[in-house]
Amino acid sequence: MALAALALTIAAANAQTGSTASAEWEIHGGPHQTETLITMGVLRSKPESGERTIFAMACIMDTLSLWIGRDRIFNADAAEVTYRIDGGPPHSVSMPARENKRTFELPDADTAKPFLDQIVGGQTLDVVMRDKDTVLIEASFDISRMREAYDIVVQPCGKQDVQP
Repeated sequence: MALAALALTIAAANAQTGSTASAEWEIHGGPHQTETLITMGVLRSKPESGERTIFAMACIMDTLSLWIGRDRIFNADAAEVTYRIDGGPPHSVSMPARENKRTFELPDADTAKPFLDQIVGGQTLDVVMRDKDTVLIEASFDISRMREAYDIVVQPCGKQDVQP
């Protein structure tokens, strides 16, 4: 179910290439909907960074994860991600590919939350994702309005005792 929702979100993001509101987060679900098993915040890359890329924070059945992907299949099992917050020094993290091979993820709170905590106060997130010597994704995100999405998706995740 979550993968289908992500695929639709990526397709919708790619269809909206004329959008100039790149700092706008799409929120699906939310902490005030107690029956919701999935809460997701999705941000599209800046239009000037080329092919549309999504950055998604997801809380699925009270498990936090982070996804970066596109609406195409990559021939990679993982990506080494080099990222900069507000043009600062580079940081790196390894992200395994999700089963659909369209997105890479930090699959749990132990890996996703420290990354999200580090970037939440920033204005711009630049990412370069590589598999060996091949650049898979290069994108820039306007994260200036991330705090609201973070508070809806990340803060309550793991604290709701959600039952399927």
